[in-house]
Amino acid sequence: MDHHSKAKQLLQQRDELDEKVKELMLVLETNNSTMDSPLIDAEGFPLNTIDVYAVRHARHDLICLRNDRAELTEKIVAEMEKEKKEDATGPVVSEEKPVHRTSNEPFVKVSSVVELSPADIGGFRKDDLIIQYGTLHYGNFNDMQQVAEITKQSENKIIRVTVIRDNRPVRLEICPKRWSGPGLLGCNIVPIAGANV
Repeated sequence: MDHHSKAKQLLQQRDELDEKVKELMLVLETNNSTMDSPLIDAEGFPLNTIDVYAVRHARHDLICLRNDRAELTEKIVAEMEKEKKEDATGPVVSEEKPVHRTSNEPFVKVSSVVELSPADIGGFRKDDLIIQYGTLHYGNFNDMQQVAEITKQSENKIIRVTVIRDNRPVRLEICPKRWSGPGLLGCNIVPIAGANV
């Protein structure tokens, strides 16, 4: 089984686990309880307005499931990193001339990213502000068709991208390619108001 399939399988396991968490949270809500609300009254007797046994059982299971979820998430990230490293040795880096940006002004924004998509594996995150996409930057950006063209022309090649994340520049290498989802990237990129659209 390849790393992508393993990660997909782990994601499915995590989704199933999340459903169990929802069921247990419903038990707490039904009893007007939280993970740390009192189960006894001021005199030390069990509250007669809730099912104390059910709440205790749900709390215990929730703690276990949350630990399991954290472990699954670590495994998912590890598989994604392995796939990313393998992909990095395969695709050819686009032969791009050095780009001299006239501005660090962002011109497009990543509005959503699909898990395990080429965009996700390459490092794109929701709300990343793109200041360079291959040869494209604020100074020469006119419309979204340019982004689409660079993406299409760079299938199975590395596109060097620079984004602003948490007020600092982050350099990424994105490889557009065919995958199980739509498009070559698996993310949604939208123009920023004020860019040259």
